[in-house]
Amino acid sequence: MFNYRQPILGRLIRERTNAGLQSARARGRTGGRPKGYMKETISKLIIMRLFYKDTTKSPEENYKPLGLTRATFYRYAKILDNNTDEEIKKMSIKK
Repeated sequence: MFNYRQPILGRLIRERTNAGLQSARARGRTGGRPKGYMKETISKLIIMRLFYKDTTKSPEENYKPLGLTRATFYRYAKILDNNTDEEIKKMSIKK
């Protein structure tokens, strides 16, 4: 009995959602996760630059004191390789 209503209800929900999103955009609001890094992450990146270039220590000895995992260490290392300190500081989330 209710099966014939399902496509109609789905269409109504979709229309209302899209109308709400357009209304929000018109007011200057955008959804989603903010672009950039938190200040805590930026400070860890800058501190990590000191450890990262030290070849006398193993990677594990470099990332453990910072409280990072191995994967996060190498992800941050990639960021450090591609950016200067000034560029990294500009990557923080703007509020």
